[in-house]
Amino acid sequence: MRALIRGVAFLATLAILFLGVGLWNATRPPQLVEARLPLAGLPAGTELRVLMMGDTHFGFPDMGTGRLLRIVAQANALKPDLIVLTGDYSGGKIIDWPRVRLETALPPLAALKAPLGAWAVMGNHDVEAWTPKIMALQVQPKLLVNAHADVGPLVIVGLASATHGADPAKALAGVPPGKPILMLLHEGDHLDWLTPPPANPVLVLSGHTHGGQVVLPGVGSVGSLLLGTPLCIRGACRVNGWPLFVTSGVGTSWLPIRYGVRPEIVLLTLVAA
Repeated sequence: MRALIRGVAFLATLAILFLGVGLWNATRPPQLVEARLPLAGLPAGTELRVLMMGDTHFGFPDMGTGRLLRIVAQANALKPDLIVLTGDYSGGKIIDWPRVRLETALPPLAALKAPLGAWAVMGNHDVEAWTPKIMALQVQPKLLVNAHADVGPLVIVGLASATHGADPAKALAGVPPGKPILMLLHEGDHLDWLTPPPANPVLVLSGHTHGGQVVLPGVGSVGSLLLGTPLCIRGACRVNGWPLFVTSGVGTSWLPIRYGVRPEIVLLTLVAA
């Protein structure tokens, strides 16, 4: 019996240590990931700096108002031309207590500032009923749901989450022929089920994967073992002919821990191809 008790105590200690270190990893300041990508159709000599942030997952214990405001300040300090958010602003954790109110999760994001604006799409954890409430708040970032906005050098196209009816045909309707497109879609894997890319030059930005969130030596991504490996887990790739860039995001889902994948914000410099 004593051996059993000691064994249980040892396993409990290991579990607490694993969760504690994972929480520390998850709440470290996001690293800055930079990439330079060509986008045909941009005017010659153009260098457009796009700040990309995904999966904030506001809520206890890893993403409170103070931490999110610090991340927003870090993003603003980079002075991007354009800011985009790729969804999942709240929830997603096994223990979601106290319940996060939409009115608490969104206001810190209103401080995001860029000359061409801040734009956002919804994620799979964002309740579909929130959409009109977010739009009614009339704050940055502006939400695009199967819609687009012309911001000058390019057109931003925002799709609904794949779980809530992503409709690229509706979103692309009326986009000027030949103008470059920056498309926001929470789940990049969904491109595998969409029609081929439009004739316009296009780049898709996504989140959702968290870069694996828990990636262990000799094991790989625990999430991929349980749910299947994403077609693109992080960084630049191509899915079904669509050029795609996936961020590992700043928050967490299921458990508030990270291993092998730090939180990140991404600064993309888009240049004329």
